[in-house]
Formats: sequence, structure tokens, C-alpha cells
Amino acid sequence: MMQLTKLTFLILLIACVFVPLLHGADTIAIRAGKVITLGGAPIDNGIIIIRDGKIEAVGTDLAIPVEAHVIDAQKQVVMPGYVDAHSSDGMGQANERNENVPFLSVVDGIDPSLDYFEESLRNGVTTVAIVPGNNTLIGGKAAIVKTAGQYVNDMLVQRDAGMKISLRPTSGSRMGHMAKLRRELDKAKAALEKRNAGEKPKSEPEKQDPPASEGEKKEDEKEDAPQTEGPPQGNAVDAAKMAQGLESMMAVVEGKMPVYLYCDTAMDVAAALKLEKDYGLNAIYVLGGDTYKAASLLAGKSRPVVLDRNLIFWETDPRTREDRKIILPEVFRKAGVPFVFQTGDGSQRTNDASSYLWYQAAIAIRHGVAEEEAMRLLSLVPAKLLKIDDVVGSIEPGKDADLVILTGEPFRMSTWVDKTLIKGKVVYDRSKDTKLERLLSPAAELKQ
Repeated sequence: MMQLTKLTFLILLIACVFVPLLHGADTIAIRAGKVITLGGAPIDNGIIIIRDGKIEAVGTDLAIPVEAHVIDAQKQVVMPGYVDAHSSDGMGQANERNENVPFLSVVDGIDPSLDYFEESLRNGVTTVAIVPGNNTLIGGKAAIVKTAGQYVNDMLVQRDAGMKISLRPTSGSRMGHMAKLRRELDKAKAALEKRNAGEKPKSEPEKQDPPASEGEKKEDEKEDAPQTEGPPQGNAVDAAKMAQGLESMMAVVEGKMPVYLYCDTAMDVAAALKLEKDYGLNAIYVLGGDTYKAASLLAGKSRPVVLDRNLIFWETDPRTREDRKIILPEVFRKAGVPFVFQTGDGSQRTNDASSYLWYQAAIAIRHGVAEEEAMRLLSLVPAKLLKIDDVVGSIEPGKDADLVILTGEPFRMSTWVDKTLIKGKVVYDRSKDTKLERLLSPAAELKQ
């Protein structure tokens, strides 16, 4: 009996020691010199408790669980991971070059092994909306993903996060481009009305347009050449794609699926506003540089627009021939238009500083945006725009532990990303960044 008691005691002792240690793999405590929560005031000498990938508590006088792995960041600053509201990177290519493909999804093209995701983590970006490129008409469905994961399904936050529609013509005139877009929207609207009336929607139009004259036929052929209007007879695969695309477009005109509405020029903004009104679109405006001329048309909109990634550029006045400097954050701020940043179209991505969210925020600060607001523009504001602020965007209990540990205050030239965490796991550690080490080693050798 005594031996049994001793054995039971030994088993209990082992359980008390090792079970917490095993559980501790999912429990992390961060001791930070400063925590920028964005959900309240900054916390000096703060502690963040993370359990099972979620933030459990944040404050100053918190008891650290005995089983927790402790990250010492007492000389560093912790803030929420950055959120990129629009990017066409992360795929094999930005666009399939087909202009009317609402049945496609970027999920099928995302490649977790691309350098883009590694670079994102190196720069503190933890969540990104990957959207089809701008060289399209209806380019397919976007997805919101985390920037770390072995497989795409591990990264997904939201699969069908929006439909890409571009007002920049891929061929022909702007008038023809808009006519094709309205035809597709009208088709979806009619199908939705039939379904609401109890009829089964069809992927093909029920009635044909009246016969066109020879001149109209030639013009239609010129405008519609790249577009595939419907599936060939007997092709079940194409028929299924068209039906799936129609369902997606019905969700668009019903307002259930957001639309990433790309405007290339100022005249596109007016056209986009009319489209939004006529079809009840749930629009997220993605703007080219020239659209600053129509900033006043967007004044008063509660939803932020997505600015072009090139925030500063020069243009020549066609009448006076004078060069003038255009600063997009300044123009839109003065017009009363809220905005967020983007890293942009994957086909245009370069290694210059404008490809980085932190640099864009620094530009905005230099031209009148308060530093605290710029921090919000990096995470909380785009998270709200994408409607994922219940899980990311600020350091608050219940949200994903997507965090950036900085070597100093944000926006200082000497500040670097030291660590990036996604769901409580360290997915980037600067001390283990061999690529960065090789890049900086020549400079280190020169100092010796």
C-alpha cells in the first residue's frame, strides 16, 4: 500500500512538472520597454501574455505564467503587425491577362515560398490583402492572408475578400471598357432579381441584342475581342466557370462582396462613384497617382481610399510648362479624404523605398500626418477597412498575437524590426536573418 502511494505521488509530481512545460510551448510572455497598443494609450514597461496564439492580457503588473516562454524586449518597442490593404504580390503573376474572370481566385496563384512573404516579415507586415492586378476588367477574387505559413490554407484569413474591378482599359476605348463592365453588372443584377423572385438564375443572357449594323459589328469586334462572353456549347467545365462567376457577380451587386475598384485617372473617379451608386457596390477605392485631381469628389467618404504606392511625384503643367511636386498624403488630407497605404501592383514592384509601408507612413508624417495617426495607418485603419479589426490591428485581449518588436521608436532612421510574431510564433528574427547578414557584411568589413 505504501509503495502504491509513493508511485501515485511520483506520477503526480511528474505531471505537475512536465504538463505545464508542454503547455508552455503555446504560452508566451513579452516584457517590453514600451507597448503601442493602438487600442488605448501606450504602456511603458508593459507585459503581453499570449496563449494559443491569442493575446490574453496586456498591462504593467501582470503575473507571468510559470510555463510561459519569456521574450525579453525591455529595451524595445512592441506594436501591432502591419496590415497591407492592397497588394498583387505573393502570386506567380499579378494578373492572368484575361479581363473578365470573376470565377478566378488569387488563392490558386499564391505561392508561400516567394521572397515577397519573407520580405514582408522582415518589414513587419503580418497581414495582406492579395488582390488581382490592375490590368483587367473584372480580375477575380481577392484573399486576405497572413504572411507566414507553409501552405496557403495555413495563411488564409478570408478567402473571398472582394472582387477586383478596374476602370483602366486593357484595350480599346474607355467608353467600350465601361460598356462591357456595365453589361456584366446588369447581367448579374438581372440574375439576382430573378433569384429573389424565385426563378433559377442562368449564366447566359436570356435574350439576344437586336442585330447590329455592319459598322456596329466592326466596332463591337474591336472592343470585345479579348472578352469571352460565354462558354462554348457542350463545354461543361466552361459552363461551370461561367455559373460560378455569375454567382460571384451577384454577390457584388447585392453588396455582400466588396469591390476593389481601381481608378487610374481623375475621370475614372467620377465614373466609379456613379457605378457605386447605380449598382449599390460595396466599394474600396484603389487610386492611381493622377486621381489626386478628383480628391474633392471623394471628400466626406467614411471609408478610406487606398493611395498609389508612389506618394510623391513630379508632373508638368501642360499650359504653363512648369514642374510641380505632387504629395498625395498632403492633397488627400487637405481634401478631407481618409486614406491607407499599399505596396501596390506586383508587376510594378521595385526595391525602392516606396514599396515599404513604414516608409510611406514616414512620408505622411513629414507632410502633416500626426505620428500616432501614422501608426494607426499601418495596422488598425487598414484592418478596419478590410473588416478584420476583430482579429488584428491592435494589441488587445482576444485578438491574434500578430506583433512587431522594434529596436526603437517607430519611424526613426536607426530603428529596425527585430522580431515579427504571427499568432504568437516568432516567424522572423533579425539575429537569424542570414540574407540580411550577408547584405550587411561588406559594410562590417569596411569598418574593421
